[in-house]
Amino acid sequence: MSIATPFLYVLASFVAQDTTNSTSTEAGSLMHEVAAAQFSDANATAMTNFGVQLFLRERGEHPREFGFFLSYASHPKELFELAIDDVKSNTQIRKGFNGKEYWLSQAGEEKQILSGREFTEDRQAIDEGLELSSGLMVLLDLGQFADNNPPTKLTTSDSGTRILEGTITRQQQLYTYRIHLEAEQTLPSMVDFILYGDEQQQLQFQRFSTLAYTAYAGRQIPQVLYEFDSDDSEALPQRIYEIHNLSWGPHPPPPNDDKKPSRGQRN
Repeated sequence: MSIATPFLYVLASFVAQDTTNSTSTEAGSLMHEVAAAQFSDANATAMTNFGVQLFLRERGEHPREFGFFLSYASHPKELFELAIDDVKSNTQIRKGFNGKEYWLSQAGEEKQILSGREFTEDRQAIDEGLELSSGLMVLLDLGQFADNNPPTKLTTSDSGTRILEGTITRQQQLYTYRIHLEAEQTLPSMVDFILYGDEQQQLQFQRFSTLAYTAYAGRQIPQVLYEFDSDDSEALPQRIYEIHNLSWGPHPPPPNDDKKPSRGQRN
């Protein structure tokens, strides 16, 4: 799963030439420094829940742009809710997963459990939302790398960019991650996720460029994410995410019916 304002610039790309290798101890120490740098509030804690207003721009054969609200919890059980405006009916549609069942609700109607075969596509859409949310949480909470998936390798390029490398389980598969730290910076400029096959052939590549860090409730968050499926310096992003109104912590508020996130949808 892959985790929008008009964007008038193309990201400069990074060409790596490793010149220095460091031990896993050094890599782990630097990762903890990176996680600590994300906190603008000394009392900030680990993120297990978040609510966010998200604008998404998808490129490709059928480009579109739309806005929605996400509410997600990873602990003690996985919970998910999405709220999006239906511009045709001028109502807000909610769908989600309560840890046991998939559900759908619309204004003025009772919540409907999506258990039948006729709701297969709805359940698939919710699964994609769960995948997006769990992936987004990793990018929003760098402490998950430091505490649960510490890097084992640190390299430094000729340009001074440091790259932390380790492994993380995503979508029930083991991915290699690479966190890019530009010279003199302690917050990532890019995060790569790479899936390798049995013979170390690259099966999947996903890169997130993290831009415009902004403080939300004591945590530095990239307000803009560019998603690429290639490290080609000429590649354009597949998706562009713009983050607004992030709340996080033990109990972020659910999406509000009065909020209208959509900027319209273009197909």
